[in-house]
Amino acid sequence: MRFIGFEREIDAEKWARPLLGLKNEPEFFRAMSAVDEKDDFVCTAIFNNFTSRNIDVCFASRGGNWASPKETLKMFNCIFAYIFKIHEASRATALIGHTNEKSKRFVKQLGFQHEGTMRQAYDDNEDLEVYGLLKNEYNTHKWCNVRTAR
Repeated sequence: MRFIGFEREIDAEKWARPLLGLKNEPEFFRAMSAVDEKDDFVCTAIFNNFTSRNIDVCFASRGGNWASPKETLKMFNCIFAYIFKIHEASRATALIGHTNEKSKRFVKQLGFQHEGTMRQAYDDNEDLEVYGLLKNEYNTHKWCNVRTAR
């Protein structure tokens, strides 16, 4: 895996959209990605709905073991540094369809906490689960490599 950050954002969003079940293009977004040795996307984080306190983030990844733990840590620390250090947001929000158990487990591993359910807020009237990660939770998480400014 090679972390490419904000390179190829448009392509990354187009690659991630079907994996995320998104039908419409976002009005404004940023996308950080990683690619394999063939330059095919393996993981993308899409940021949207920017406010002074919050940024929504969606994660799309290819199945399988595509990165070493060290590479994965580097990518996720860059993702959350973008949210919490560059934008100085207080929180990140992940919105996940109620039936998407894999994504719910994934964000929980990243330290996100379930905050509630938005009833019938997703496609086909599916409930949408709200997960949040606060800046101080990120700064104290076991995989965070920037344990400053707590």
